[in-house]
Amino acid sequence: MRVALLACPAYGARLYQTDPHAFYQGEKTLEAVREVLESLGHQVEVVRAGPGMLQTLGELGPDVVFNIATGYSSKREQGHIAAMLEFLGVPFTGSGSVGHMLGLEKHLAKMVWLSRGVPTPKFDVVYTQEDDIKKDLRYPVIVKPSGEGSSVGITGDSVKDSPEEALELARDLLEVFEPPILVEEYVEGREFTVALLGYPEVRALPVEEIVFQEDGMLTYSVKTRDQVIPVCPADLPDDLAHRIQTTAIQAFKALKCRDIGRVDIRLSRDESPYVLEVNTLPGLQPGYSEVPRIAEKAGMGYRALVAEILDCAIKRKAERRC
Repeated sequence: MRVALLACPAYGARLYQTDPHAFYQGEKTLEAVREVLESLGHQVEVVRAGPGMLQTLGELGPDVVFNIATGYSSKREQGHIAAMLEFLGVPFTGSGSVGHMLGLEKHLAKMVWLSRGVPTPKFDVVYTQEDDIKKDLRYPVIVKPSGEGSSVGITGDSVKDSPEEALELARDLLEVFEPPILVEEYVEGREFTVALLGYPEVRALPVEEIVFQEDGMLTYSVKTRDQVIPVCPADLPDDLAHRIQTTAIQAFKALKCRDIGRVDIRLSRDESPYVLEVNTLPGLQPGYSEVPRIAEKAGMGYRALVAEILDCAIKRKAERRC
C-alpha cells in the first residue's frame, strides 16, 4: 500500500519558535514510524506539511496518509492540515478537522464538555487587555494560553490566588500568545493521562499517573527537562481507574475525536475526575512519548501500535471515508 507519511516542516520553520524541543521529537518520530511502515511492507513517501502539500499529495496519489504533522507555522494549524486532507479526499490517520480544532482551543473544548456533562474545571477567557475575569471563579486559578500544546506558556508562576494577579498574568500572556488566554479553576490533586486508541470504537489503555518532582503541575520547563515520574498502571482501585477511563472516553467522543489521543485528567481530593484537555495528536516517539510507553505497559509493542493507527485509516478507505 502507498502510504504518505505527513510530517512537520524542516528545521527553521516558525512552528519551532515557541517549542524548539518539538523539532527533534518530530524527526525521531518520523524515522521510527517510517521504519515500522516499511517493515509492514508499505511503500512510504515522506511529505512535509506546508502550502505545497496538497499538490505533492495529489501527485503522489497515496492510498492513505499517516499524519504526524503538528502544524506548519503554529500548532493551531493541526485542524487546518486535517481540513486540507479532507478536501483532498484521502483517508488519513487521527482526528478530523473538527476534532483537532476543538481539542486545540481549550475554551471551546470545555464549552462542549460542559454541554455534554463531562466534568471540567470552571473557567473564563481573556481576549483583550480591556477584558475582566468572572467574579464567580474560585481561587486559586491557573492562567495559560488556550491554543497552545506541550505545556507551552505554563510556568511555575501560572497559578494565581487572586483576580488581580490572574488578570495581570493573562494580559502579559496576551503580549506573547494569540488570544484567548484561559483562566481556569486550579484543581488540587493527582494528575493522570489516559491514552485512547481504535476505530470505529475507541478503547482506553491503562491509566498513567504523572508524579511531579517539582512545581506540582506539567509546566513547559518540567516537560522539556523530563522532571516527572510516570507510573503506569497508576496505583488506583479498579473502580476509580475505570471511572477515569470512562471520563476520558466521554471527553474524546464529545469532541468527535478518533483513532488516537490522550486525555489529561486531574483527580480532586474528593476523588472526582476533571478533564483538563485532550491531545488529539499525541507524540509517538518510541521510548519517550506517553502513548507508546502506555501501550507497551498494555502489552502492545511499538510496531503493533503504529500498525493499529494505520489500520484506522485503512478501515475508512474501505468505507470510502476520509
